[in-house]
Amino acid sequence: MQQVRVFPTLLYKGRGIYKGVNFDDHTYLGDVLNATRIYNDCEVDELCLLDIGARSEGRCISPDLVDKVATECMMPLAVGGGIDTLEQAKSLFDSGAEKIVVNSAAFISPELISDIAGLYGNQAVVASVDVKKTDDSYSIFSNNGKSVQETPLLDHVKNMEALGAGEILLTSIDKEGTRTGYDTELIKYVSDIISIPVIANGGAATLEHLKPAMDAGAHALTSGSMFVFHGRRRAVLVNFPQRFVIDEALQGNILDPLARARR
Repeated sequence: MQQVRVFPTLLYKGRGIYKGVNFDDHTYLGDVLNATRIYNDCEVDELCLLDIGARSEGRCISPDLVDKVATECMMPLAVGGGIDTLEQAKSLFDSGAEKIVVNSAAFISPELISDIAGLYGNQAVVASVDVKKTDDSYSIFSNNGKSVQETPLLDHVKNMEALGAGEILLTSIDKEGTRTGYDTELIKYVSDIISIPVIANGGAATLEHLKPAMDAGAHALTSGSMFVFHGRRRAVLVNFPQRFVIDEALQGNILDPLARARR
């Protein structure tokens, strides 16, 4: 079985990293560079950094911020937030990003997906799709969950694939920050009709949440809460399990703390 990627996603806003619930009620967690250093020590394979304030403030994620994080980061870095043009993407790549995450711009200027893929390769562009269930169907939201889009979900993800996106970052707004597990129905719904990898996001809090999402069709799993909080009281603790612990969880085996320590 091909190794399933599991990695943290950090939400940046203004002066540091935050975590919210259902794209709202954000709690300040700390400094992004400190979190990056901790993930380095934990030997994380990949990191995603999204500036959730950029779009509403009419700007792009700062190349200076990306440069600072990339300088500390010993792993591939994906970045997103307010990216509308190829020139902005180029600046971010020059600053150390290895992947560009595009969300709202996929509706404003979808050719940006093709432009980035054509210049840097499909693996360098991730189409971020934020989804909320309304009645009995799924609706896509852009602008950090503030603007609903009329395009049907399956049409949109198929179009992203056709334009050259290398991956779909699929976030359940209903599940985001709730710590109740991924939306496996949503994951299966999308992964069944496209051939590019689906990165599941939204709802993970424990190792037990990983396998159901993988079984539903996710090729990669990301989370914020799982890797920044600890315990039922949500104490802030930037953390990441050892890879063998993750691999066991993906096989349905949850190791107790003593077993982890012995390894």
